[in-house]
Formats: sequence, structure tokens, C-alpha cells
Amino acid sequence: MHLSLSTKIIRNVFSSGIRVFLLIPVPFVMTPLILHKVGSAGYGTWAILVALNNLTSLADLGMVGAVSKYVAEYYAHRDFRSLNRLLTTGLAIFSALAIGMGLLIWCGSPLIVQHLFRGSPLRMPELVALVRTFVLVIGANVLTMLLSSVTSGLQRLDISNWISTINVLGAALVGGTLLLRGWGLRGLVIGQVCSAILTLALYIVAVKRLVPQTVLDTRNIDLAEAKKMLNFSLRLYITQAAVAVHNQLEKFLLAWFAGVAAAGWYDIASDLVLKLRGMIGLVLGPVLPAASELDARSDQQRLADLYFRAQKYLAFFGFPLVFYVSVVSSKFVELWVGPKLAFIAMPLAVLIWVNLYNLLTGPGFLIFAGRGILKPGTRSALVGLGMNVFLSVPLIYRFGFPGAVVGTSVSLVVASTLFLYLFHSYTEYSFRRLLRGAYMKPFATAAAFALPLWLVLRASSPSWSLLIVLGTVFVALYLISLFLNSFLDEYEWGKIEGLIPAVRHFRRVIPIA
Repeated sequence: MHLSLSTKIIRNVFSSGIRVFLLIPVPFVMTPLILHKVGSAGYGTWAILVALNNLTSLADLGMVGAVSKYVAEYYAHRDFRSLNRLLTTGLAIFSALAIGMGLLIWCGSPLIVQHLFRGSPLRMPELVALVRTFVLVIGANVLTMLLSSVTSGLQRLDISNWISTINVLGAALVGGTLLLRGWGLRGLVIGQVCSAILTLALYIVAVKRLVPQTVLDTRNIDLAEAKKMLNFSLRLYITQAAVAVHNQLEKFLLAWFAGVAAAGWYDIASDLVLKLRGMIGLVLGPVLPAASELDARSDQQRLADLYFRAQKYLAFFGFPLVFYVSVVSSKFVELWVGPKLAFIAMPLAVLIWVNLYNLLTGPGFLIFAGRGILKPGTRSALVGLGMNVFLSVPLIYRFGFPGAVVGTSVSLVVASTLFLYLFHSYTEYSFRRLLRGAYMKPFATAAAFALPLWLVLRASSPSWSLLIVLGTVFVALYLISLFLNSFLDEYEWGKIEGLIPAVRHFRRVIPIA
């Protein structure tokens, strides 16, 4: 069945929202559980292991974006011969990357442990064994990158979201159970291994069903296709590497200069922020394949509309979340991980705003990537990466944990500002339209309701019930205010009603647009 581009986007965003809803409890349960069972130093050890795994995004050389782009283009033209050649060549490249990354970490594990696990409660042989066990996770994740880029290119992010949900919940369930049974960090690692292997198997089944025409045959490996993919991916890679460094550099520097406990403190705040960022950024998943499809059709008008609508939805979801988190951060941290870690509240509030600002570059970057225009993203990424290293090393060495927050915040703001300037200069899209049509109403509405929320919290004792009630009231007032002020247009309401028919009857009773 052929679906319109807008219907595909709505389906993908809706499934992303369900994924976020299902995964919300995981960090709130697992973080205090890990802290309780293994302590701050043990949590910091786990944070470094996870950071090593997250850096596997550097192993793909930007191939994920390249495969997604070309899958979208070949499938749009029903060119299954080229699609076969692409996937077979991609599998060869990703297999080589998985083996190379695994061997590098396996052989370098003693050196990694020596420099990055200062203050860990585990002895060096135990740490080396854990790092080497994590090689299984890393290898499976690298191969999964190829398959997930296929589902992304086919604009079936709903499938990716379900598999990702199973991945996270499976790792939490197995790891948490073993942790409760006294297995310590070893149990968490086993949970990750089981989940990574299951995820890879599910993706293999999904891709085979989505593209039954695909036949993986070594005779289809094509050097010209590999060169074409790498030519695009390596230009995309610089930006991808910068994002990975921004997300993980401070943890490694803190572990090196201040020990794993400080790295764990930073990870608690940054990991929660990245998960909240993922909630906001769920609208961006379909943008790259959609932009590739529109560019293949030379539909510039719809590309511009895709950009402004993506920014509009980012503002719609983002501003209430960051205002709420900023206001409740001190009470929330006290309830979540205890008063002893109350100092995490301020970095949490700062990082959530910085990450939202950085996320606003997402629509432009993904549209440029879909069109094969990577220079603006590369320039801004290199500036941000250089500033991050230049600032973070001395700041963390001198100030420790606070220095990490300052270093990453300043570099992200500068890099994001530069990219937004370059994007709007190149496309000549109206920045005024962006401010008035996308940002102004959500920002003003969220700010207006955040002030009374702050006043109530200031005069109250912290409790989960209070945060839940105030959050519910805050969101309800925000949504009602935006709907009454016609933030969503008739096109958007039409798509929502097509997905959820009950909304049509609701609008007849209460005219909200």
C-alpha cells in the first residue's frame, strides 16, 4: 500500500512518541538502583563502559546516514538491483568495521582500564574482563547500524522504534534482575550483551520482510558503490564524530582527571538530558529520508515546508519540557537520587537548555544531508569540536565537574549558532518566519505558566505526587492555550484526525482551531 510522505512522517513520529512513553520509567528506575547497589564509583565505572559503547557511533565512518539516503533514493525509484548492490556492499563494510573495532578494544583494554577507570571499586583484571565482554555488544551494535539505516531509509521508523524499545527494556530487565541478585556490574554487562544480540536478530528479520527482493550475495559487492558511499559518508562523518565527542568527551576527561565518581555525577545529568533530548527530537527521525525523497523529486517548496514544520514541532514539544525541567530540577534530583547529589540539579537545568538549542539545528542539518550538502554542518561541527577540546581540558583539570558543564555548553552554543546562520544564509529561508511561526507562541506560553509553577514549588516540600500534579496542570494549560491560539493549522489538524479519528469529534464539541 502506497502512503503519502506526510502520512509516513506522522506514523513515524507517533511510534516515536509511544517509544518514549514506554521508556520513560527506565532511567528513573535504573539510575537509583545502580547507585544503591554499586555506589557512586561503581556507577561511574558503568558510565564509562556505556560511554565506550556509545562511541561506536564513530566506527561507522558516517555510513549510517549514507546508507539511509541511498536506500531512500533507490527504493523511491524501485531500483532493487542497485539496492541489492548497496546493502551487500554495506554489509561487507560494516562487518569489517565491527571486527576492526572489536579487535582494537580487545587488545587495548588494559590501557583503557589503566587511564579511564581511576577510583573504580573493581580490580584491573575484572575491569579488563568487563571491557572485553562489551566487545560483543559493540560488534552487534555496529552491524545493527546498517540494518537500522535500511528501516530509516524506507521510512519505517515505527519498526526501528519497536525494536529499540525491546532493546532498552530487555537490557534493563536482565541487567536489573541480575543486579538485584548480587551480580553487580557483571550483571549489567550481561544484560547489554543479551539485548544487543536480540536486537540484531530482530533487525535481520525486519529488513528481510521489508525488502524481500534483497539477496545478499558476495558477487554484488561493488567497489564503485563503496567509493560512492564513503565519499558521502566521510563528509557526514565529521559532524557525527563531533556529536559523539560532545556527548562523551567530558566523561572521559573527568574519569582521567578526577576519577570515575565525578564521571558518574556528570553522566547522571547528561544521560537524563540526552534522553529528554531524544523525547523532543522524536520529530526529526523522518526528516533525512523525507528530504532525500523530496530532493530526488526536486520539490523545493515541500523541502522548505518540511523545515519550518519540523522546527515548529520541536518548539511545540521542546519549550514546555525544558521549562518544566528547569523549574523542578532541584526538587526532582533530591527525590530521584537523594539530597547528597543535589548539586546535579544546576548542570541538569543548564544542559537541557543547551541541548534544546543545539537540537534546533537538526532540521536544517538533516535536510542538507538529504540534499548532499554537508559543508555547513562540517564547518560548524569542527568549530564546536575544537572549542570543546580547547575549553574542556583546562576547565575540567582546574574545576572538575563544573568545568565539564561550562566547556560543553559554550562549545555547543557557538557551533549551533554558526550552523543556523550558515543554513539560513544558504537557503534564504526567513528567520523571522521561524521566530514568529515556530518559536514565539510555545516559548511565551511555556514561560508564562512556568512562573507560577516555580512559585508553588518554592513554597512546598518535595514530593513525587506534587511534581506529577503540577506537571499535569502545566502541560494541560500549555496545550489548551496553544490550541485556542491556533498554533496548529488546518493541514496539521487534518493529519491528526486522519491518525486519531476521535479528535474530529472532540473539535466539534470544543472548537480549538
